[in-house]
Amino acid sequence: MSATIIVMLILAILVVIFTLQNSFEITISVFMWEIPNAPMVLVLLVCILLGYLLAAIYYAPRAWNLEKKLRRSAKAEQKLENELVELRRRQVSHPEGIELDVEDEEDENKGFFRE
Repeated sequence: MSATIIVMLILAILVVIFTLQNSFEITISVFMWEIPNAPMVLVLLVCILLGYLLAAIYYAPRAWNLEKKLRRSAKAEQKLENELVELRRRQVSHPEGIELDVEDEEDENKGFFRE
């Protein structure tokens, strides 16, 4: 069995236990409304769900912006990698682009000032 299935089964068992332990009824008063005989477990689960939805709505635009920045960064990285490959392909063997001749041992005695 997959680990996620096991975790989901454990959570389902915990929800059932929570439901059985909090099955008494309460009266909810919100401003001028009154809801009599509401199961406490239903009230708690609805509050948890509303909290999750509010957090998701609050953080969704932030997550979209981060995903957009990630895509831009990935495109910029790919562009820079392509430029690096192109530069390495065109790279010359000497940093100045001028190949220096290696002097023979006979020519060592001859120098700029020794002629």
